Amino acid sequence: MDEAARNVIPASSDGTSAARPGYDHDWFEWAPIPDRPRLSWPDGASLAVAVVVNLTAVEWEADGPGPVPPPGGRGVGAHPDFPRMSHREFGHRVGVFRLLAIATDLGLPVAAAVDVLTAEHYPSLLAHLLPAADEVLAGGLSASRPVTSLMSKEEEADYVTVTLERLERAIGVRPRGWISPENSQSDRTPAVLAAAGVDYLADWGNDDQPYPLSGLGAGLWSFPLSWELSDLSAMFLRGVSPGDYMASVDEAAAVLSAEGDAGPGRVLGLHLHPWVSGQAFRSGAVEQALTRLRERPRVWLSTPGRIVEWCRGAA
Repeated sequence: MDEAARNVIPASSDGTSAARPGYDHDWFEWAPIPDRPRLSWPDGASLAVAVVVNLTAVEWEADGPGPVPPPGGRGVGAHPDFPRMSHREFGHRVGVFRLLAIATDLGLPVAAAVDVLTAEHYPSLLAHLLPAADEVLAGGLSASRPVTSLMSKEEEADYVTVTLERLERAIGVRPRGWISPENSQSDRTPAVLAAAGVDYLADWGNDDQPYPLSGLGAGLWSFPLSWELSDLSAMFLRGVSPGDYMASVDEAAAVLSAEGDAGPGRVLGLHLHPWVSGQAFRSGAVEQALTRLRERPRVWLSTPGRIVEWCRGAA
């Protein structure tokens, strides 16, 4: 058996190592957190916190699911899938107003991820959302239209450009941040976003700090939203109880704050979906979790864009 058949990871040219350290791509550097420069937050905070409320909408699809069926309801059913579609729509009709009221009462800055479908088809929702949101991220065309490697390079570039232009017309400002529909990407998405002038993307939850991309993605930063602590992952997909979710957010903040005291500052990005955490039986626990974050000492409550901007200046 030859070398190529025996090893899925090729050896280096001199045969001394099986693979380089890090990743099999060049989007960002391998950087263990103890080896990084000191990162300090404003006013000596040890932890930066950003809350992103995801307001992406699902279209009434034709018979048969798309490449990445959006979650909701009891799962994907036969067309027309009323339970799943109506469950998702609850977020736009009721849940988002519950979450915005909580954030407003707490004086908590909040960022909103908005797709073109929401921006263009729900003008009355935007009238409530835009005054309350401190920042808007681009969420693609709709939750039913993911970014995918089945697209050509030109098709993906057009997808990003059309999304940004139509959102700018609808909301009056061009979004600086990007979050892909249902966390979908191709193997060239960072390069496409960087070429379109996007400042940061929030798809990768692989760190406790924002970090810069390199290569064709140079100029773009990654802001890590926690997948484990997103309400979709925790309370909807894994069935974590609302009380346990609140405790998990509190524990994460305690650990990250302690680590930020001892070393580089940490970030906690919370990703909330109104059709999940805006439900009446969950919203109280979410409010308690956010209240405890608000009351925690030496926490910088901000938005992803402001945190990335601070990191750019510190780099």
